[in-house]
Amino acid sequence: MSKPEIHDASGENRKKLLESRKLVKWGSSETLIMSLPRTWVKKFQLNKDSEVSIIENQDGSLLVSPLNFTNDKPKFESTILFDAADFDDIDLVELEITTKYLDGNDIIIIEKKEGKGPDKFPTKFTLKVQEIVQSLLGLEITSLLATKIKIQDIMNIHETNVDVLVKIIADTAVDFFQNLIDLIKSQDYSTHLDSLLISKKQVRKYFLRILRELRKGLLVPASLSRMGLNNQDVVDMAFYITDLSECADNLEIALNALKTGQTAKLDPKIVNAAVDYMGEVFKVFKSAVDSFLFKTKKDAIAVIKTVPDMETKKRKIETTIDDLTNTTEYMGYEILLDILSKILDHSRGIAISALRRII
Repeated sequence: MSKPEIHDASGENRKKLLESRKLVKWGSSETLIMSLPRTWVKKFQLNKDSEVSIIENQDGSLLVSPLNFTNDKPKFESTILFDAADFDDIDLVELEITTKYLDGNDIIIIEKKEGKGPDKFPTKFTLKVQEIVQSLLGLEITSLLATKIKIQDIMNIHETNVDVLVKIIADTAVDFFQNLIDLIKSQDYSTHLDSLLISKKQVRKYFLRILRELRKGLLVPASLSRMGLNNQDVVDMAFYITDLSECADNLEIALNALKTGQTAKLDPKIVNAAVDYMGEVFKVFKSAVDSFLFKTKKDAIAVIKTVPDMETKKRKIETTIDDLTNTTEYMGYEILLDILSKILDHSRGIAISALRRII
């Protein structure tokens, strides 16, 4: 199968001006001035009356950008060409679109490569593209033709700050965990399972959007500065949302394992012990999440200290299950306990990221 051709129109926008400038003394004062690159001035249509903003970064470097940069920021555009052999490879289609989304492209064009095969996109292919776009926050299909699909980012990140998106993914992950506990207690999988999985998909959706904006902020430093973030913030947020997303992924695995074995007759004491332990892990997880959001040093340190004791409690429940004659019926709960151990590891990672922000 041939690999789709990718044409990136953003190359010109991403080139850095690697030039040096000599400082010149201004009049009789100690003020020093320098000239601006001609191509840069022309690109943003600046003249002698224009103003620029100057921001000092944490490392002491200066960031110069036009005052109208927010409204006239460069657009990243990419085109993907698919041939007939690619239409049925749904995983490849999703990978290509998602990669271009994460790479910060504001416009993604999907075109049919000339050659053998149908004259237009098959219905199955078009429906899959629509499904993928719906899973990526901020993207919309703005043009749908027989051989060309135009996808655009309609979300203005300057109107919706990254901090707001981070708070949303945190709340969604916490709600997903809490609702999963309630579901396991009630054992009513048929009623609440669908709504629970929607929350899981929302975590994934916000994770990809935030990751995209953080990556794009590194490519456009002025945009990062206007969001009130620096490079260290980007690293900390990236670790934070990754931990949240992986926690949600692991909890979904536990949900599927418990759902499969729900017809087995289990010892209520063991089930209750596992569910109670899950509730304790949830409290640690939520405390870690809040310590990052609200920069609470006390909570972050408490999480780091609590994790080893939680592992000891988990081993006691596992020992009780191991002493039973038939342990296969408890496999779902054994998987749950292993998942909760991973959640504790992620909670510790979140708390460490919180401390980096605080200290």
